[in-house]
Amino acid sequence: MRNFDRIKVLYLSLDGMTDPLGQSQVIAYLKRISTKNVEYDIVSFEKPEVYKGRKARIEQELAGTSITWHPLEYSNKYSFLSTYFLLQEGWKKVEQLHKFKKFDIVHCRAQLVATLGYKLKTKYGVKFIFDMRGWWTDEKFESGARSGAIYKPLYKYLKSQEQKFFSTADKVVSLTHIGKDEIVKHGWAKENKIGVIPTCVDFDTFQPYTAHQRKIIRVELGIPADAFVLIYSGSLGGAYNIKDIFKIYEALLQHIPQAYLLLLAKTVQGNVKAEIEAFNSTAQQKVIVTSAEYKDVHKYLVASDLGVILYEIKYSVIGRSPTKLGEYWASGIPVISPAGIGDVDYIINRFLGSGSLIKDLSNEESIKDALQEIVYNRVGKEALRKYALEYYDIDNGVQFYEALYRGLIKNNRLSS
Repeated sequence: MRNFDRIKVLYLSLDGMTDPLGQSQVIAYLKRISTKNVEYDIVSFEKPEVYKGRKARIEQELAGTSITWHPLEYSNKYSFLSTYFLLQEGWKKVEQLHKFKKFDIVHCRAQLVATLGYKLKTKYGVKFIFDMRGWWTDEKFESGARSGAIYKPLYKYLKSQEQKFFSTADKVVSLTHIGKDEIVKHGWAKENKIGVIPTCVDFDTFQPYTAHQRKIIRVELGIPADAFVLIYSGSLGGAYNIKDIFKIYEALLQHIPQAYLLLLAKTVQGNVKAEIEAFNSTAQQKVIVTSAEYKDVHKYLVASDLGVILYEIKYSVIGRSPTKLGEYWASGIPVISPAGIGDVDYIINRFLGSGSLIKDLSNEESIKDALQEIVYNRVGKEALRKYALEYYDIDNGVQFYEALYRGLIKNNRLSS
Protein backbone atom coordinates (compact mmCIF):
# COMPACT_ATOMS: atom_id res chain seq x y z
CA MET A 1 0.00 0.00 0.00
CA ARG A 2 1.28 3.45 -0.93
CA ASN A 3 2.42 5.79 1.87
CA PHE A 4 0.39 8.89 0.97
CA ASP A 5 2.47 11.14 3.19
CA ARG A 6 5.48 10.36 1.00
CA ILE A 7 5.90 12.58 -2.05
CA LYS A 8 7.45 11.18 -5.22
CA VAL A 9 9.28 13.84 -7.21
CA LEU A 10 10.96 13.51 -10.58
CA TYR A 11 13.70 16.15 -10.73
CA LEU A 12 14.95 17.11 -14.21
CA SER A 13 18.16 19.10 -14.71
CA LEU A 14 20.12 19.96 -17.84
CA ASP A 15 23.07 20.71 -15.55
CA GLY A 16 24.90 17.59 -14.48
CA MET A 17 25.19 16.50 -10.88
CA THR A 18 28.94 16.22 -11.50
CA ASP A 19 28.99 19.95 -12.43
CA PRO A 20 29.67 22.47 -9.62
CA LEU A 21 26.12 23.85 -10.03
CA GLY A 22 24.67 20.38 -9.70
CA GLN A 23 26.50 19.89 -6.43
CA SER A 24 25.79 23.34 -4.96
CA GLN A 25 22.30 24.07 -6.29
CA VAL A 26 20.70 20.63 -6.66
CA ILE A 27 22.25 17.94 -4.50
CA ALA A 28 22.80 20.26 -1.53
CA TYR A 29 19.04 21.02 -1.53
CA LEU A 30 17.67 17.62 -2.43
CA LYS A 31 19.63 15.73 0.22
CA ARG A 32 18.04 17.91 2.89
CA ILE A 33 14.52 17.87 1.41
CA SER A 34 14.66 14.09 0.99
CA THR A 35 14.75 13.75 4.79
CA LYS A 36 11.25 15.31 4.85
CA ASN A 37 9.57 12.18 3.47
CA VAL A 38 10.25 13.18 -0.13
CA GLU A 39 11.54 10.59 -2.60
CA TYR A 40 13.52 11.85 -5.59
CA ASP A 41 14.51 10.47 -8.95
CA ILE A 42 17.02 12.80 -10.63
CA VAL A 43 17.46 12.74 -14.40
CA SER A 44 20.45 14.90 -15.35
CA PHE A 45 22.65 15.37 -18.39
CA GLU A 46 26.30 14.79 -17.57
CA LYS A 47 29.31 16.11 -19.47
CA PRO A 48 31.53 13.10 -20.26
CA GLU A 49 34.78 14.91 -19.46
CA VAL A 50 33.78 15.52 -15.82
CA TYR A 51 31.34 12.65 -15.28
CA LYS A 52 34.02 9.97 -15.39
CA GLY A 53 36.12 11.59 -12.69
CA ARG A 54 33.30 12.57 -10.32
CA LYS A 55 30.70 9.84 -10.81
CA ALA A 56 31.85 7.75 -7.87
CA ARG A 57 31.91 10.76 -5.54
CA ILE A 58 28.33 11.74 -6.39
CA GLU A 59 27.13 8.14 -6.02
CA GLN A 60 28.78 7.99 -2.60
CA GLU A 61 27.18 11.29 -1.58
CA LEU A 62 23.71 10.02 -2.52
CA ALA A 63 24.16 6.59 -0.95
CA GLY A 64 21.74 5.96 1.91
CA THR A 65 19.34 8.74 0.83
CA SER A 66 15.92 8.46 -0.82
CA ILE A 67 17.45 9.91 -4.01
CA THR A 68 18.00 7.79 -7.13
CA TRP A 69 20.21 9.29 -9.82
CA HIS A 70 19.71 8.54 -13.53
CA PRO A 71 22.62 10.19 -15.41
CA LEU A 72 22.31 10.66 -19.17
CA GLU A 73 25.09 11.88 -21.45
CA TYR A 74 25.15 15.55 -22.44
CA SER A 75 26.36 16.65 -25.87
CA ASN A 76 26.16 19.87 -27.86
CA LYS A 77 28.41 18.71 -30.69
CA TYR A 78 25.75 19.23 -33.33
CA SER A 79 24.00 22.26 -31.79
CA PHE A 80 20.20 22.06 -32.25
CA LEU A 81 20.34 18.47 -33.48
CA SER A 82 22.16 17.43 -30.31
CA THR A 83 19.55 19.21 -28.20
CA TYR A 84 16.75 17.44 -30.07
CA PHE A 85 18.29 14.02 -29.41
CA LEU A 86 18.97 14.91 -25.77
CA LEU A 87 15.31 15.69 -25.25
CA GLN A 88 14.23 12.55 -27.12
CA GLU A 89 16.48 10.42 -24.91
CA GLY A 90 15.29 12.33 -21.87
CA TRP A 91 11.64 11.70 -22.67
CA LYS A 92 12.21 7.96 -23.06
CA LYS A 93 13.79 7.85 -19.62
CA VAL A 94 11.13 10.11 -18.04
CA GLU A 95 8.20 8.13 -19.43
CA GLN A 96 9.81 4.83 -18.46
CA LEU A 97 10.40 6.02 -14.90
CA HIS A 98 6.89 7.44 -14.51
CA LYS A 99 5.21 4.23 -15.64
CA PHE A 100 7.10 2.44 -12.88
CA LYS A 101 7.17 5.12 -10.13
CA LYS A 102 3.92 7.11 -10.71
CA PHE A 103 5.35 10.49 -9.75
CA ASP A 104 3.33 13.11 -7.90
CA ILE A 105 5.40 16.04 -9.15
CA VAL A 106 7.85 16.78 -11.94
CA HIS A 107 10.28 19.53 -10.89
CA CYS A 108 12.05 21.04 -13.91
CA ARG A 109 15.22 23.02 -13.38
CA ALA A 110 15.35 25.50 -16.29
CA GLN A 111 13.64 25.81 -19.64
CA LEU A 112 14.91 23.00 -21.87
CA VAL A 113 13.98 20.19 -19.50
CA ALA A 114 10.64 21.92 -18.84
CA THR A 115 9.71 20.55 -22.28
CA LEU A 116 9.75 17.09 -20.69
CA GLY A 117 7.84 18.24 -17.61
CA TYR A 118 5.17 19.83 -19.81
CA LYS A 119 4.71 16.53 -21.69
CA LEU A 120 4.49 14.58 -18.44
CA LYS A 121 1.78 16.95 -17.17
CA THR A 122 -0.30 17.02 -20.36
CA LYS A 123 -0.05 13.27 -20.98
CA TYR A 124 -0.21 11.88 -17.44
CA GLY A 125 -1.51 14.73 -15.26
CA VAL A 126 1.62 15.01 -13.09
CA LYS A 127 1.96 18.28 -11.17
CA PHE A 128 4.48 20.48 -13.01
CA ILE A 129 6.92 22.96 -11.43
CA PHE A 130 8.72 25.29 -13.85
CA ASP A 131 11.80 26.33 -11.83
CA MET A 132 13.05 28.76 -14.45
CA ARG A 133 16.50 29.59 -12.98
CA GLY A 134 16.69 32.87 -14.89
CA TRP A 135 15.78 33.93 -18.41
CA TRP A 136 17.57 31.18 -20.31
CA THR A 137 16.47 32.04 -23.85
CA ASP A 138 17.45 35.69 -23.50
CA GLU A 139 20.76 34.77 -21.86
CA LYS A 140 21.69 32.57 -24.82
CA PHE A 141 20.80 35.11 -27.47
CA GLU A 142 22.27 38.10 -25.64
CA SER A 143 25.57 36.26 -25.18
CA GLY A 144 26.04 36.18 -28.95
CA ALA A 145 25.84 32.39 -29.07
CA ARG A 146 22.69 32.65 -31.20
CA SER A 147 23.07 35.99 -33.00
CA GLY A 148 21.94 36.97 -36.47
CA ALA A 149 18.65 37.07 -38.38
CA ILE A 150 18.73 33.33 -38.99
CA TYR A 151 18.10 32.72 -35.29
CA LYS A 152 15.12 35.09 -34.89
CA PRO A 153 12.50 32.38 -35.59
CA LEU A 154 14.22 30.15 -33.03
CA TYR A 155 14.16 32.95 -30.45
CA LYS A 156 10.44 33.52 -31.03
CA TYR A 157 9.75 29.80 -30.75
CA LEU A 158 11.68 29.42 -27.50
CA LYS A 159 9.98 32.47 -26.00
CA SER A 160 6.59 31.04 -26.94
CA GLN A 161 7.59 27.78 -25.24
CA GLU A 162 8.62 29.73 -22.15
CA GLN A 163 5.23 31.45 -22.00
CA LYS A 164 3.51 28.08 -22.47
CA PHE A 165 5.39 26.76 -19.45
CA PHE A 166 4.40 29.84 -17.42
CA SER A 167 0.72 29.31 -18.19
CA THR A 168 0.68 25.50 -17.89
CA ALA A 169 2.86 24.96 -14.83
CA ASP A 170 1.15 24.42 -11.49
CA LYS A 171 3.89 26.52 -9.90
CA VAL A 172 6.55 28.83 -11.32
CA VAL A 173 9.73 29.57 -9.37
CA SER A 174 11.75 32.74 -10.01
CA LEU A 175 15.15 33.48 -8.50
CA THR A 176 14.34 37.20 -8.20
CA HIS A 177 11.46 39.45 -7.24
CA ILE A 178 12.23 41.61 -10.29
CA GLY A 179 11.82 38.52 -12.48
CA LYS A 180 8.47 37.74 -10.85
CA ASP A 181 7.31 41.32 -11.44
CA GLU A 182 8.19 40.95 -15.13
CA ILE A 183 6.12 37.77 -15.47
CA VAL A 184 3.11 39.32 -13.74
CA LYS A 185 3.40 42.60 -15.67
CA HIS A 186 3.08 40.76 -18.99
CA GLY A 187 0.28 38.49 -17.76
CA TRP A 188 2.28 35.32 -18.39
CA ALA A 189 1.29 33.86 -15.02
CA LYS A 190 -0.75 35.01 -12.06
CA GLU A 191 1.07 36.41 -9.07
CA ASN A 192 -0.20 33.74 -6.66
CA LYS A 193 1.29 30.99 -8.85
CA ILE A 194 4.85 32.38 -8.66
CA GLY A 195 7.26 31.74 -5.80
CA VAL A 196 10.60 33.50 -5.31
CA ILE A 197 13.68 31.94 -3.75
CA PRO A 198 17.27 33.10 -4.40
CA THR A 199 20.10 30.66 -4.97
CA CYS A 200 21.17 29.59 -1.51
CA VAL A 201 24.47 28.72 0.16
CA ASP A 202 25.46 25.44 1.77
CA PHE A 203 27.03 26.64 5.02
CA ASP A 204 28.36 23.17 5.78
CA THR A 205 30.61 23.61 2.74
CA PHE A 206 31.24 27.35 3.01
CA GLN A 207 32.85 27.41 6.42
CA PRO A 208 33.54 30.60 8.45
CA TYR A 209 36.73 32.59 7.99
CA THR A 210 39.85 31.38 9.78
CA ALA A 211 43.26 33.05 9.75
CA HIS A 212 44.88 29.61 9.45
CA GLN A 213 43.04 28.74 6.23
CA ARG A 214 43.81 32.18 4.82
CA LYS A 215 47.52 31.68 5.50
CA ILE A 216 47.60 28.22 3.87
CA ILE A 217 46.12 29.42 0.57
CA ARG A 218 48.23 32.58 0.45
CA VAL A 219 51.40 30.55 0.92
CA GLU A 220 50.20 28.12 -1.79
CA LEU A 221 49.58 30.98 -4.25
CA GLY A 222 52.61 33.07 -3.29
CA ILE A 223 50.54 36.01 -2.04
CA PRO A 224 52.04 38.09 0.79
CA ALA A 225 50.21 37.86 4.12
CA ASP A 226 49.46 41.60 4.18
CA ALA A 227 48.40 42.00 0.53
CA PHE A 228 44.88 43.10 -0.44
CA VAL A 229 43.26 40.52 -2.74
CA LEU A 230 40.39 41.13 -5.15
CA ILE A 231 38.77 37.82 -6.18
CA TYR A 232 36.44 36.81 -8.98
CA SER A 233 34.93 33.33 -8.60
CA GLY A 234 33.08 31.91 -11.60
CA SER A 235 33.21 31.36 -15.36
CA LEU A 236 35.08 33.72 -17.67
CA GLY A 237 34.08 34.68 -21.19
CA GLY A 238 30.64 35.12 -22.76
CA ALA A 239 28.46 37.13 -20.38
CA TYR A 240 31.40 37.35 -17.94
CA ASN A 241 33.69 39.93 -19.52
CA ILE A 242 37.29 39.72 -18.29
CA LYS A 243 37.93 43.30 -19.45
CA ASP A 244 35.37 44.58 -16.95
CA ILE A 245 37.16 42.73 -14.14
CA PHE A 246 40.40 44.34 -15.27
CA LYS A 247 38.75 47.77 -15.13
CA ILE A 248 37.80 47.19 -11.50
CA TYR A 249 41.26 45.86 -10.67
CA GLU A 250 43.03 48.80 -12.35
CA ALA A 251 40.90 51.22 -10.35
CA LEU A 252 41.76 49.28 -7.18
CA LEU A 253 45.49 49.57 -7.95
CA GLN A 254 45.13 53.33 -7.78
CA HIS A 255 43.90 52.94 -4.19
CA ILE A 256 46.16 50.01 -3.25
CA PRO A 257 49.14 49.70 -5.63
CA GLN A 258 50.25 46.28 -4.33
CA ALA A 259 46.82 44.63 -4.62
CA TYR A 260 46.45 41.19 -6.22
CA LEU A 261 43.72 39.87 -8.52
CA LEU A 262 42.72 36.22 -8.01
CA LEU A 263 40.64 34.61 -10.78
CA LEU A 264 39.07 31.38 -9.50
CA ALA A 265 37.63 30.04 -12.75
CA LYS A 266 36.90 26.44 -13.79
CA THR A 267 35.62 27.55 -17.19
CA VAL A 268 37.55 29.97 -19.43
CA GLN A 269 35.94 30.62 -22.82
CA GLY A 270 37.25 32.05 -26.08
CA ASN A 271 40.47 34.09 -26.09
CA VAL A 272 40.25 34.97 -22.40
CA LYS A 273 43.49 33.14 -21.56
CA ALA A 274 45.42 35.29 -24.03
CA GLU A 275 43.80 38.45 -22.63
CA ILE A 276 44.79 37.45 -19.09
CA GLU A 277 48.40 36.77 -20.14
CA ALA A 278 48.63 40.12 -21.93
CA PHE A 279 47.17 41.99 -18.96
CA ASN A 280 49.33 40.14 -16.44
CA SER A 281 52.48 41.40 -18.13
CA THR A 282 51.34 44.98 -17.43
CA ALA A 283 50.17 44.15 -13.89
CA GLN A 284 53.62 42.81 -12.94
CA GLN A 285 52.41 39.25 -12.43
CA LYS A 286 49.90 40.12 -9.72
CA VAL A 287 47.04 38.36 -11.54
CA ILE A 288 46.69 34.74 -10.43
CA VAL A 289 44.47 32.26 -12.28
CA THR A 290 43.52 29.00 -10.62
CA SER A 291 40.57 26.66 -10.15
CA ALA A 292 39.12 24.59 -7.32
CA GLU A 293 36.61 21.83 -6.72
CA TYR A 294 33.32 23.11 -5.33
CA LYS A 295 34.11 21.79 -1.85
CA ASP A 296 37.34 23.86 -1.78
CA VAL A 297 36.13 27.19 -3.21
CA HIS A 298 35.59 28.73 0.23
CA LYS A 299 39.28 28.27 1.07
CA TYR A 300 40.22 30.72 -1.68
CA LEU A 301 37.45 33.13 -0.70
CA VAL A 302 38.65 33.39 2.90
CA ALA A 303 42.13 34.15 1.53
CA SER A 304 40.69 37.21 -0.24
CA ASP A 305 39.40 40.65 0.77
CA LEU A 306 36.80 41.73 -1.80
CA GLY A 307 34.66 39.72 -4.22
CA VAL A 308 33.56 40.74 -7.71
CA ILE A 309 30.10 40.02 -9.11
CA LEU A 310 29.83 40.55 -12.84
CA TYR A 311 27.29 40.14 -15.64
CA GLU A 312 26.66 42.18 -18.76
CA ILE A 313 23.73 44.49 -18.06
CA LYS A 314 21.13 43.25 -20.52
CA TYR A 315 17.47 42.24 -20.25
CA SER A 316 18.21 38.75 -18.93
CA VAL A 317 19.94 40.03 -15.76
CA ILE A 318 16.50 40.56 -14.21
CA GLY A 319 16.56 36.84 -13.49
CA ARG A 320 20.12 36.62 -12.16
CA SER A 321 20.66 35.59 -8.55
CA PRO A 322 24.45 35.38 -8.13
CA THR A 323 25.23 32.45 -5.85
CA LYS A 324 28.67 33.94 -5.31
CA LEU A 325 27.20 36.91 -3.41
CA GLY A 326 26.13 34.65 -0.55
CA GLU A 327 29.29 32.57 -0.84
CA TYR A 328 31.49 35.68 -0.58
CA TRP A 329 29.62 36.87 2.51
CA ALA A 330 29.69 33.43 4.12
CA SER A 331 33.48 33.47 3.72
CA GLY A 332 33.77 36.92 5.28
CA ILE A 333 34.35 39.15 2.25
CA PRO A 334 32.18 42.03 0.96
CA VAL A 335 31.30 42.49 -2.71
CA ILE A 336 31.48 44.99 -5.52
CA SER A 337 28.95 44.72 -8.35
CA PRO A 338 27.52 46.68 -11.27
CA ALA A 339 24.09 48.07 -10.44
CA GLY A 340 21.03 46.50 -12.04
CA ILE A 341 21.64 42.75 -11.62
CA GLY A 342 18.49 40.98 -10.43
CA ASP A 343 17.76 41.83 -6.78
CA VAL A 344 21.40 42.63 -5.99
CA ASP A 345 20.81 46.38 -5.62
CA TYR A 346 18.08 45.76 -3.03
CA ILE A 347 20.17 43.16 -1.17
CA ILE A 348 23.33 45.29 -0.91
CA ASN A 349 21.34 48.36 0.16
CA ARG A 350 19.50 46.28 2.77
CA PHE A 351 22.67 44.94 4.39
CA LEU A 352 24.85 47.94 5.27
CA GLY A 353 28.58 47.59 4.71
CA SER A 354 28.14 44.37 2.74
CA GLY A 355 29.12 45.72 -0.66
CA SER A 356 28.93 48.57 -3.11
CA LEU A 357 27.31 49.17 -6.49
CA ILE A 358 29.04 50.55 -9.57
CA LYS A 359 26.50 52.87 -11.14
CA ASP A 360 28.28 52.98 -14.52
CA LEU A 361 30.88 50.33 -15.33
CA SER A 362 32.08 52.34 -18.34
CA ASN A 363 32.95 55.29 -16.07
CA GLU A 364 36.28 55.08 -14.23
CA GLU A 365 35.19 57.54 -11.54
CA SER A 366 32.07 55.48 -10.84
CA ILE A 367 34.25 52.40 -10.29
CA LYS A 368 36.64 54.34 -8.03
CA ASP A 369 33.73 55.68 -5.96
CA ALA A 370 32.30 52.21 -5.46
CA LEU A 371 35.71 50.82 -4.46
CA GLN A 372 36.39 53.61 -2.02
CA GLU A 373 33.00 53.06 -0.42
CA ILE A 374 33.51 49.35 0.27
CA VAL A 375 37.27 49.13 0.83
CA TYR A 376 37.11 51.70 3.63
CA ASN A 377 33.56 51.19 4.97
CA ARG A 378 33.03 47.45 5.15
CA VAL A 379 31.64 45.57 8.11
CA GLY A 380 33.49 42.73 9.84
CA LYS A 381 33.67 39.12 8.73
CA GLU A 382 31.27 37.85 11.40
CA ALA A 383 28.64 40.42 10.38
CA LEU A 384 28.94 39.37 6.73
CA ARG A 385 28.42 35.73 7.63
CA LYS A 386 25.32 36.70 9.63
CA TYR A 387 24.01 38.56 6.56
CA ALA A 388 24.58 35.43 4.47
CA LEU A 389 22.82 33.22 7.01
CA GLU A 390 19.83 35.55 7.08
CA TYR A 391 19.34 35.86 3.33
CA TYR A 392 21.03 32.83 1.75
CA ASP A 393 20.66 29.99 4.24
CA ILE A 394 19.96 26.78 2.33
CA ASP A 395 17.39 25.85 4.98
CA ASN A 396 15.25 28.70 3.62
CA GLY A 397 15.28 26.95 0.25
CA VAL A 398 14.53 23.58 1.82
CA GLN A 399 11.49 24.97 3.63
CA PHE A 400 10.36 26.79 0.47
CA TYR A 401 10.42 23.69 -1.74
CA GLU A 402 8.95 21.35 0.86
CA ALA A 403 6.02 23.75 1.33
CA LEU A 404 5.64 24.01 -2.45
CA TYR A 405 5.48 20.23 -2.83
CA ARG A 406 3.06 19.69 0.04
CA GLY A 407 0.79 22.50 -1.19
CA LEU A 408 0.57 20.91 -4.65
CA ILE A 409 -0.11 17.44 -3.26
CA LYS A 410 -2.70 18.72 -0.78
CA ASN A 411 -4.58 20.52 -3.54
CA ASN A 412 -4.32 17.45 -5.80
CA ARG A 413 -5.72 15.09 -3.17
CA LEU A 414 -8.52 17.45 -2.18
CA SER A 415 -9.61 17.68 -5.82
CA SER A 416 -9.40 13.92 -6.47
